[in-house]
Amino acid sequence: MKESEIIRTLFGTTPPPEDDCYFLAPNRLVTTDSLSEGTHFLHEWSEAPVLARKLVEVNVSDIIASGGRPKECFLNLGLSPLSQKKEWVRSFSKELRKSLDQYEMKLAGGDTFSATKTQLALTVVGTVEKPWLRSGGKPGDYLYVTGSLGQSQLGFLSLKKKTKDKKFTKAIERHLSPNSRYATSLLLHKFKIHACMDITDGLIQDGERLAMASRGRLKIQMESLPFDPLALETLGFDLCLGSGEELELLFLSPEILPTKLAGVPVTMVGRLEKGKPGVQFLKNGKTYLPKSRGFLHFSEET
Repeated sequence: MKESEIIRTLFGTTPPPEDDCYFLAPNRLVTTDSLSEGTHFLHEWSEAPVLARKLVEVNVSDIIASGGRPKECFLNLGLSPLSQKKEWVRSFSKELRKSLDQYEMKLAGGDTFSATKTQLALTVVGTVEKPWLRSGGKPGDYLYVTGSLGQSQLGFLSLKKKTKDKKFTKAIERHLSPNSRYATSLLLHKFKIHACMDITDGLIQDGERLAMASRGRLKIQMESLPFDPLALETLGFDLCLGSGEELELLFLSPEILPTKLAGVPVTMVGRLEKGKPGVQFLKNGKTYLPKSRGFLHFSEET
C-alpha cells in the first residue's frame, strides 16, 4: 500500500492530519519522528553521535516549521545487539544531551526495548502563539524556500557509491547531519507567514502537500530554485527536486521578504494561485514534468 493509503486506513472515516505537528490549544504543538536502521540510516555510515543529532534536528524542524519552539521530548529506543553496547549508548546519550541543551529542551521520559535492528523515535512538545498550518495559504501568496536543494540526495548517492572524492564531503555531511532552520524561523515571525513546512521528502512531494492543504495551485519557476551547484551538475534537475531530508523551510507569505535571514538565503520561487490543487513546475515558460517523485516510504503496490 502507498503511505497515504496506510494513513487513511489508520484514521478510518476521520480525515488524517495535514501537518507534521498536532496543535493542542491554546499554545502547544506535538510532533514525532523516527529513524529506522536500514530505512533511514546504516550503522556503517552513521555513528551514535550523528544519529542523536539527526533525531533531534528532524523533530525540531517539524516544530519550527509550524511556528513553534521545542520544550520537552520523549525518547523511545529500540536497541539492537550493536546499539546495546555500553560504548554506543554512552556516545549516543552524550550527544543527545548536548543537542537538547542547544534548544533548551528537557528529556521528560520515554521507553527502551531490545530489537533486531536499531529503532529511534523522538516525540517533541513545543509552544506556539499561532501555528503556521499548511492549510493557511492564500491565492497570491509568494512561495519561498530557505537554503539550497539537492545536497542531501548528492550525499546519499555518494555514500552508496563509497566515493572518496573530497568535493562530496559537504554533501555527505548534509545528508548524515542536516540542521533545522531554527534561527531563520525565529526571524520569520517578524513577517506574515500564512503556511509553512519543512522539506523532508523532496520539493515535488512536499510542494504537493502544501498545495493540497492550502487548496490551491503552486506554480514554481525552475529558474528561480536554489539548487546546490554541485548537486545540479552531478544529479540533474529531477534528483535535486526529489532530494529529501533537506530540512529547508518551504513557506507561503503575502510579503516580499529579505533575501537572507540569519545568514541563510531565502529565495522566492513561485506563487500560490487559484485552481486545481497541485504543483506545476515551469521551465522557460513551459510546464516541466519530473520523471520521478523522489523517495517513497512504501512501494506503489501492495
